[in-house]
Amino acid sequence: MPPNEPCSSEYPSYDSEAVRLPSLPKRLELLERISTEAIRDPHISKYRQRAQYTFFCGADPAELGGYEGQLEVVGRCLEWFVYDYHIPDLDATPAQFWLRQNADSLTDEQRANVMDCLNFVLSIYEVADVHPEQGFTAIDLLREPLQYHVSERLITAEIETGQLLLGRLFPHHSSFVLSGMAALMDQHATRQIKEFIFTGKLNPAAIVENIDGVELENLFGRSIHESVNISDVEVLYERLHRYLEVLQPGAFALTELQQLVKNSNHAISLTADLCENLQIFCRHEIDLLFAYIDAILNKS
Repeated sequence: MPPNEPCSSEYPSYDSEAVRLPSLPKRLELLERISTEAIRDPHISKYRQRAQYTFFCGADPAELGGYEGQLEVVGRCLEWFVYDYHIPDLDATPAQFWLRQNADSLTDEQRANVMDCLNFVLSIYEVADVHPEQGFTAIDLLREPLQYHVSERLITAEIETGQLLLGRLFPHHSSFVLSGMAALMDQHATRQIKEFIFTGKLNPAAIVENIDGVELENLFGRSIHESVNISDVEVLYERLHRYLEVLQPGAFALTELQQLVKNSNHAISLTADLCENLQIFCRHEIDLLFAYIDAILNKS
């Protein structure tokens, strides 16, 4: 089955930095249980390495500078994997598969709470109506005029009205709870993003159509373009080789891969062939493979 034509999103640049909140303690116990148990299932665990490779565009998290090398970015990768990463063999995300496996052992209330949590909302929000020790209102900038009351005690002393919040909100009872991995940006960033939307530089409908944890990362920072901009062709070869080793160890020696790329001269065709042979379905992985191959061909 040939993959969709590889594509990559271009987003306007902004001049504010995200303040990544640390992994917040005392998150909803149910979410902690899903995240912890889902990744241990043997049907799921074999996909973790490739998902991490895709999320970090082939880089080792320990190699990343600044906040990117911190624990919270690894947590965001885990959150994307558990709640967004669709596994074709299971026709489910790890969280959905966890519910499928554990539904019979849950109480009716627990099952209902899990179903609510799987209807999470991932977006960028403008913070409003902050009430210390109680919560705040999150105005959805991608799905206006939707807004959500977020029950939150830990960070309400730090956040301010007008800040931009990037994160995943989980429905819980009559309000929403914030995931443990989130990011805040200042009021200037909020004004910029609203201006981008108003002028059409950002199309909310197009973003919402495909939004997941990786798209949110791409929108406000790291993307496959960082890999494309690597000037050392051998580094690109090595990253591509490492990724294919994750998928199917021993399938290609590095020299064989180099010859394969050299003989192809057509990035889309080679990407499609690799995806079909190795059963790659994740669109982010398709984009990343295409980016590597295209960069190698253009720089060789």
